[in-house]
Amino acid sequence: MPYAKEWFRSHEMEYISIVMHEHCAHRCMSQLGRLSAVQFTDLTPRLTAFQRRFIGEVQRCDEMDRKLQFFDNMLQKYEIEPRQSPQVSLFLDKLESRNRESTHTSMLDELESLIDERERELQELNNFRVNLRSDYNSQVELRYVLERSREFFDEADPETRAATSASVGAGVETGGLGAQQRLDGLRFHFITGTILQEERTHFERMVFRSTRGNCLMKFSEIETPIEDISGGEVKKFVFIIFYQAPYVQVKVKRICDAFSANLYEIPDLDDISSYEARLTNVHNEIEDRDRVLQKNKIDITSLLNDLSKWLEVWKWTVSREKSIYHTLNHFAADVKGVLRAEGWVIAEKKRDVQICIYDVHESMSRGTGSGRAGQLPSSVTTLPQSQWPAMPPTFFETNKFTDVYQLIVDTYGVPRYQEANPALFTVITFPFLFGVMFGDMGHGILLFTSSCFIISKEKQLGAMKLDEMTAVLYSGRYMLILMGLFSFYCGFIYNDYFSMGLRLFTPTWEVPECHEPNCTSTVQFVSTGDVYPAGVDPTWHHAENGLLFFNSVKMKMSVIFGVTQMTLGLCLKLANGIHFKERLDIWFEAVPQIIFMLSLFGYMCFIIIYKWLVPWGGNCGRANCNPPSLITTLINIALSPGVVAQDQQLYEGQGTVQLVLLLVAVIQVPLMLIPKPYYLVKRMNAHHGGSGRHSSVDDPMLDDGSQQIVLDGLDPSGRADSLPDADHGGDHEEHSAGDIWIHQGIETIEFCLGCISNTASYLRLWALSLAHSQLGTVFLEKALLDFIVVDGALGPIMAFIGYGAFAGVTFAVLMVMDNLECFLHALRLHWVEFQNKFFKADGVKFTPLDFEAVLEGRQQA
Repeated sequence: MPYAKEWFRSHEMEYISIVMHEHCAHRCMSQLGRLSAVQFTDLTPRLTAFQRRFIGEVQRCDEMDRKLQFFDNMLQKYEIEPRQSPQVSLFLDKLESRNRESTHTSMLDELESLIDERERELQELNNFRVNLRSDYNSQVELRYVLERSREFFDEADPETRAATSASVGAGVETGGLGAQQRLDGLRFHFITGTILQEERTHFERMVFRSTRGNCLMKFSEIETPIEDISGGEVKKFVFIIFYQAPYVQVKVKRICDAFSANLYEIPDLDDISSYEARLTNVHNEIEDRDRVLQKNKIDITSLLNDLSKWLEVWKWTVSREKSIYHTLNHFAADVKGVLRAEGWVIAEKKRDVQICIYDVHESMSRGTGSGRAGQLPSSVTTLPQSQWPAMPPTFFETNKFTDVYQLIVDTYGVPRYQEANPALFTVITFPFLFGVMFGDMGHGILLFTSSCFIISKEKQLGAMKLDEMTAVLYSGRYMLILMGLFSFYCGFIYNDYFSMGLRLFTPTWEVPECHEPNCTSTVQFVSTGDVYPAGVDPTWHHAENGLLFFNSVKMKMSVIFGVTQMTLGLCLKLANGIHFKERLDIWFEAVPQIIFMLSLFGYMCFIIIYKWLVPWGGNCGRANCNPPSLITTLINIALSPGVVAQDQQLYEGQGTVQLVLLLVAVIQVPLMLIPKPYYLVKRMNAHHGGSGRHSSVDDPMLDDGSQQIVLDGLDPSGRADSLPDADHGGDHEEHSAGDIWIHQGIETIEFCLGCISNTASYLRLWALSLAHSQLGTVFLEKALLDFIVVDGALGPIMAFIGYGAFAGVTFAVLMVMDNLECFLHALRLHWVEFQNKFFKADGVKFTPLDFEAVLEGRQQA
């Protein structure tokens, strides 16, 4: 199983130094980005972003990115879908072949020029459309103002119209924003315009208050919404304000400006000919602008259709170039014309990296480039561990099946370099524990078929832009199919099919016939003496003590599963100690913890299984045929060592066995508590000349209980993970001998108490399984069976309604809510109860220069 072996421990890493000619750097990164094998280290951390060597190219890419985003926004505005993106690998192949024919600078210049040209054309068309739309809206509003103002005038009383006519005949001046009328000391003015619907109330109140009621306001709603320059629709009101005093005019205009009201100049309302001419002119203007707007829209749509064919390709090209220049900014220019890079490389791909660098320099020195590359040969050298800047990053190669499980583990924390990977075991344990809680054959079939449907549409869904919920289901499709299978399997063991027991085999309980007149309605089951072939006998679903039976079985199964998984975690801790050759961790942590766990909790599982195998009751062939209480037995192990009452005895010599196991478990506590800190303090004192006061103990080593003294950048075993972290300046905390003793004491107490609390935590398997079963039973009885028993003509109708209610509540509560609940509890059992036995989760994820990850959005450019 080579894949399982590679997934169990991360790939081996090496730290390399690359020297390349500056003229070849871009081509080298183009090749390395396809290999996805090198994670480069920033060799110029003290330089700001604007002091970097290739900041100009990065800014150019950012500017092109901004313009492409503008194109994307315009496509969305006009509801034009971009052309489907090609496969990333095919795109990169075509781009690489094009780069061989021209230099990267000429390609970037050509792309930048093309994007600038398209942006300029689109901006011109868009600006013209904005101005044209603004003029068009003004003419439309003016048309409504003319029409509604005339309506206001016609609705006025005859005396007002007569006064208006007389004032006009007396030579009243008209013009501006309204009409002014004079009558020997009496003047009338009006202002017309439009205001937003939501501003009407505030506007009316403000005008009334500022003029102290010395004006008359009329409003009329424009029924047809007006399209604004941003593409949305707004509703407006036409208003006309009559006033007398000149000072009111100034106030009203200021208020109109404050509320962004549009004011319009209209002719004298009494001059019918001028009014009709103006209205006709406005109609003609609206028609002309509408034709120009339609032509402008056609031009913009045509340009956007052309852009939609290349938008994704341009985005990918810019993202690729941006990632290259970001990487080049991490390099150091120690010598003019030469760049030096350092980084982590996957050991098995180091040879490919060397060949790549050599081939690029060789090809460009033969004349494919400028010919200058041959002046300085390239080099790829491996640095010794003493020069490694930090703990190597962690890299696991996953596929579409295993990726979701690795994501679950990485969400909690990335495994340390070469540490045992919990994801390898999570593939089976996670869906299995989920199935224990969600166990039901019917619900398992629904979950399985749903995931099969998603897998069948894998290619179509993978090419679509999915919403958040659908994307989560799509990414976990292969985990869901296992969750469905294990739910079906556990449901088969529980003999639950939508909370109904199925007669899959001949039951081992029967109901004897009773012909006596004193027979009761209570059913008395009698055992046939046989054993049900697989799973739970369906008779238990109808028994009065069925709930007690299922409680007992599921609770004990939960304890067995929990102890088994925690023991697996301790075995992985032992495997880590053997792999890293940490003798203190092996003999004074892993081994004592395994013995402690098996002596007490392993023995608890043994007596559970032993009690299941013994035929209690009746003539069992034992002195005591009454099953003992396991809780009492476990309590008496500590309270009454070596003493087992006759009615509590499971087997001969039980007291002696329990006393020995208790003593063995107690002996492990000082073994976990004393030897390891003693040897660490002794080694620390020897290193510091016996002073014993303080030592530079590396924090990561202290965290995992393997406190190794840092000697000149390396721990005594030569492990690389003891090296200072370059990202944190390589600093170490000062720890005294007392800190080491306290730390080990806390670790020991936490483990001993955690064995109890973690075992109890696995009882959630029983609780969730019971809740799922009981909820299913309630829904079955109340939502379906109660409707089916209805007689008469309403029977089929009620059955249809009941089935719909049953299906709806089953989907909403059990298939969605309870599904998510079981998922979260299974997640907690893995993160807390299982992984805390061996998993430190302080690793750094390997993030190489990877064009495919950048273009697919899995890595930032």
